[in-house]
Amino acid sequence: MRTFIFALAAIVPASCVIDQAGAADRLPAFDITLNCSEETAGVGFGVGFDGCTKDETDAKNELAKRWSQFGASEKKFCDGESSTAGEQSYVELLTCLEMSSGQLSASGHQIQ
Repeated sequence: MRTFIFALAAIVPASCVIDQAGAADRLPAFDITLNCSEETAGVGFGVGFDGCTKDETDAKNELAKRWSQFGASEKKFCDGESSTAGEQSYVELLTCLEMSSGQLSASGHQIQ
C-alpha cells in the first residue's frame, strides 16, 4: 500500500507538469467575436467591431505560423498577460511574445 501511495505521489505532479507543457505547445483558443463585442460595446470611436475582429484574426493567423518560435515560459507568461480581467486578445498575446523574445522594440517597431 505504501508503495502505491509513493508511486501516486510521484505520478500526479509529473502529469501536471506534462499537461502544462502540452498547453504551451498549443495556441490558446480565444473567442474573437465575444471579445470584440465586449471591447467595442458602447464605444463610438476606434476601429469598431469589424476592425477588431480583423486585427484579432490577423494576429491569430500570425501566431499560428510563428508559435513554435517562442519559448514555453514566454508562452505561459504571455497567455496569462493576454487573458487578464476575462478579456482574451491574440493581438496582446502576439505583442507580448514579440516583446519578450526581443522581436519587437518598446516603440512597437519589429526588429529585423
